[in-house]
Amino acid sequence: MNLPRLTLALSLALAAAAPAAQAGDFAACFSLKPGVAYDAGRDSVRIVRERFGERDAIAVVSSGDGVKTATYYDPSGRALLGSVQYGIADWGGDASKPAITERYAQTPQFPASAKPGAKFRLSGAGQRITHNDGATQDIQYDGFDDYVFVGFEDLELPVDFEPRKFPGTCHLKAGDAENSAEFWYAPGFGRVKFVRYMGKEPLMTLQLDSIKSE
Repeated sequence: MNLPRLTLALSLALAAAAPAAQAGDFAACFSLKPGVAYDAGRDSVRIVRERFGERDAIAVVSSGDGVKTATYYDPSGRALLGSVQYGIADWGGDASKPAITERYAQTPQFPASAKPGAKFRLSGAGQRITHNDGATQDIQYDGFDDYVFVGFEDLELPVDFEPRKFPGTCHLKAGDAENSAEFWYAPGFGRVKFVRYMGKEPLMTLQLDSIKSE
């Protein structure tokens, strides 16, 4: 066998022996790991395991500028169960006591699987409770509802002043030409980057920039 044919044969043999590249796991992108804590801009975020009503849940607790909110998901991290907004300390409220609770009976939920280019919608319905007067109000999910899964990406962010790669994040887009957003979700952390647009101009960027525990 001459050298070019030998080289080709060896290349084919090595390719056959090499493990196949692992496909990204869409559902895993939304998983939330209790104990993870990080900063994103002015917000401090921690992920904890809690009960929400009668259900096991995982809470993403965000606090900053005197405002505290706990957003609750099912154990998969894909279904939004509701949220609790606490008193705003800067306005004289008690930051340790719930001010508003929202619970979804019909939960907005990301699908268990999706391929790049897939489109899907989120919807939900539930009830809002205002704790100072006990008033209740029916609500509809008011977040972005029409999503496109752009694909899996290895996202690099400056974390604690050093480049940090989050492999296999899920990159999604939502909205329309006038009002849109992009999202990146990383396994264990949930959403690690968010960009809001007005038209084509970036209006706001929020991303993980410091990790306290993981």
